[in-house]
Amino acid sequence: MHFVLFLTFDGVKFGIMGPYVDNPETDKRVKYYQLENSWDDVDLFFDDYAIDEIAKRCDSLISYGEADYFNAEKCTILKDWIDERLQKPASPRYREMLEILKDFCQQAIELNTGVYIDL
Repeated sequence: MHFVLFLTFDGVKFGIMGPYVDNPETDKRVKYYQLENSWDDVDLFFDDYAIDEIAKRCDSLISYGEADYFNAEKCTILKDWIDERLQKPASPRYREMLEILKDFCQQAIELNTGVYIDL
């Protein structure tokens, strides 16, 4: 489970799910964030009904154990939702993940790229 921010599309492959690189952990064209406790971290999104809200707002197919690509336009919507969500109480770990995802979305908007979210 991870987030991938595309810093550029130069030389990036495109498939059915959108852009991808073979090894996001080491590819310099992306920033990679690995969820530390995988399923425990993912459960924080689901316990908060965040995935349902993200899927609805961004017209996404993301779900438990699934992934989706969010282009710059969808990152704007996602960032706005994260800003709203951060106004409410959250565990330190969930807040940390939301802040990282928000930062990735902000950078994607500025670079006109996107973020791949694998939950």
